[in-house]
Amino acid sequence: MDFPGILVGLTEIAVALAGFTGVVVVFGSRSAGTWLPGDRLRMGFMLEASLTAGGFSLLALVLYSSLKNAGDVWAIVSGSWAIYMVYSLYSSWRQIKANLEHHSDIDRTANHIVFVLFGSLIVLQFINALAWREFAPLLAALVLNIAGSAMQFGRLIRSAFHD
Repeated sequence: MDFPGILVGLTEIAVALAGFTGVVVVFGSRSAGTWLPGDRLRMGFMLEASLTAGGFSLLALVLYSSLKNAGDVWAIVSGSWAIYMVYSLYSSWRQIKANLEHHSDIDRTANHIVFVLFGSLIVLQFINALAWREFAPLLAALVLNIAGSAMQFGRLIRSAFHD
């Protein structure tokens, strides 16, 4: 399998998605400086998800180029991703909770699904780091970050045209 090619491809997609954050600003009332609180969160989540995928892809690429054992690379990056995502999910949960106390512009069902998916992948990454040491679980985590970023982009575009 062409691990460097896959990791570079994931990084390119992540960078492109991060770049799309500039696009969502010009749509709807956002160009006049009016943002819904939920949209501010979505923008932050979109940036974080895409930069997480890109950053961990680059970390894996650097380690893959410098370490002799690919299993060590997948274990290190999987464990690092899992630890970071525990912090990220907790931080996101606090931000969403604070937003929901004053606004109703966050979809609770979608958030529960996202938390379950990321929570499951966090467990999977810890197992991968400690036992499997394979590329596929890490790939699943990075792809979910990219999918999450794309989902936030879609929601931001949709909300711009449904004020």
